[in-house]
Amino acid sequence: MGTARGADANEEHADADEAPEAPPRPKELPPLDITEPPFTRHVDIGGGVALVHRIPSGDTRVRYPASVGMGLWARVDITRYLRASLYAVRAERDFDLPSGALGLAGDPGEVEFYTYSFGLRLAPTWNITPRARAWVSAGAGWGRLELGRFSVASPSGVFPVRERVASFVEIPLGLGASFDVVPRWLAVELETTGAFYVGQRGRAFEDEQAIDASGRRVTVGPYPTFAGGFVTTLGLSLVL
Repeated sequence: MGTARGADANEEHADADEAPEAPPRPKELPPLDITEPPFTRHVDIGGGVALVHRIPSGDTRVRYPASVGMGLWARVDITRYLRASLYAVRAERDFDLPSGALGLAGDPGEVEFYTYSFGLRLAPTWNITPRARAWVSAGAGWGRLELGRFSVASPSGVFPVRERVASFVEIPLGLGASFDVVPRWLAVELETTGAFYVGQRGRAFEDEQAIDASGRRVTVGPYPTFAGGFVTTLGLSLVL
């Protein structure tokens, strides 16, 4: 009996000393396929050269010159197929008024012509490829015209005519396209817009007076209002 109990005790002790069996090793996971998140375009901010031509209305001897200026824009994607565009255009140039212009007896000479405008356009957009886009646009903006002081050479002598200003509301309609020269970073853009104008008012479009070289008061006729205009811009945009 003692021997049997000793054998049972030894077997229990041996079972206790045995290490527990390790669980099976899990299968090795496949390598993770890490890809870049899809690129989402939000804002294009840019600027460039602008060719601006404002067309005078009516039968007048004054012709506003085409001028080279600067355009700035910020285009925001509302949806994949619709963008909103803030814009600003500035142009400046001197031009010669013809003899007898503005009802003046004499040669008015050279006058400074300066315009700027800014506004908002909505642009339905066609994504031609991941790097190329085209759009049409329509919107509204506000602008200002400034015409500088000039001197009239008349038979009685030379006398000055003071500067005049005016403001206008423009309704631009345009076509444009862009191409990402550096994908996701930099795009080249070309856009042309035609505009018609409403709400044109100010001293530039009204009769004014001046004192000629002999001391007499003379009437200075109005500059013509705008019948329409065209702006073409070429520039670069930072893609954000």
